[in-house]
Amino acid sequence: MVARWIAWRIIREILRDRRTLAFFFLVPLIVMSLIYYALQEDETARLGVVSRGVMRLFEADLMLTLEEEDIELVSLDIPDEEIDPERLEQMIWTQLRTGQAEGILFLGEQLLEERFDGKRGRIDFYLEGSRPTLTASVVESVASVMDDLASSLPVVIDSSCSAFCANSVNIKPLDLEEHYLYGSEDYRLIDFFLPVFPPFFVFFFTFLISTITFQRERVRGTLERLLIAPVSFTQIVLGYVGGFIIFSGCQAAIILTFILSLIGFKITLTQIGAIAFLTFLMLLISLVLGLLASFLAANEFQALQFIPLVILPQIFLSDMIWSIDGFPKIFQWISLALPLTHANAAMRNVLLKQQNIWDSWPQLLTLSGFFFCILLLLVLVSRRHQNAA
Repeated sequence: MVARWIAWRIIREILRDRRTLAFFFLVPLIVMSLIYYALQEDETARLGVVSRGVMRLFEADLMLTLEEEDIELVSLDIPDEEIDPERLEQMIWTQLRTGQAEGILFLGEQLLEERFDGKRGRIDFYLEGSRPTLTASVVESVASVMDDLASSLPVVIDSSCSAFCANSVNIKPLDLEEHYLYGSEDYRLIDFFLPVFPPFFVFFFTFLISTITFQRERVRGTLERLLIAPVSFTQIVLGYVGGFIIFSGCQAAIILTFILSLIGFKITLTQIGAIAFLTFLMLLISLVLGLLASFLAANEFQALQFIPLVILPQIFLSDMIWSIDGFPKIFQWISLALPLTHANAAMRNVLLKQQNIWDSWPQLLTLSGFFFCILLLLVLVSRRHQNAA
């Protein structure tokens, strides 16, 4: 009888709590959808081909061969009439910098001249280079068709050349010279993921600890007593942030030091300062977000519900592991409302693309906006609690 009464009480409490009902039935559907779209297909590398002079005659055959590879061929916004080598190279770099392709193959008219002179013949291969998986895919696809391209090129055979001589012509492999916009061929797959670890782990642990701690303060009644005390809300927030900032800062320093020791390429002091600043900004965002979650939660169970609701979407939708390009548009829009999306982009710009931190000003501005928006929501929610008290 007692067991039946306890069970019925639990059922009634859950039915009255809409957040708990959503946690039981809606959240699993969202998480399973994210997993489905994350795993349903791999990223496809994009390749563009630019040819000049007589090499235009061989571009179509090369494109047909490349279509059999696991890459996407894209058209480039480069005028056909442009033949100046320096301007062409600038345009190619621009196409890579703006994300039009992961690789661009350039077939210059000097290629045939070099082949006629008995040389291997150089093909310039321009690579974006910041995403090792896509770079490896496009390099592998191009390398596999180089022999077919070499065998299709015409040769000059002198009339005095014997049959043995003719059979030995044009057997040299082409020289594929790689040029990287970012990084080099030494970039490892793990180097792509390491830059996003500091903001994620700092965000995760700080949000987790701050949410639980602030909720404990509410259970004890400490937070409510502070709200009705003759102190400003700003002083309360600064007090909590100040108390957490020491331990969270030490934790962030440990995470940063560990991650930096794993990165396989050289890092300057300027870059270290930049990623420390970004990590600190994420720390502040997670602190105020944890305080906001504790205000919105009526009890500890509801506070715990905020953890998967806040953390899981950021793992799937922030371009941390999976590219957001393969997700439906609605998830791509949601990703723009996640702090880690912008922090990850800025971290990769600084470390992988070797950019100055101020070149990522859109991301910095957005992250600052997140902080002040959450702070504003916190003020509004706290006033509601003060009026209720």
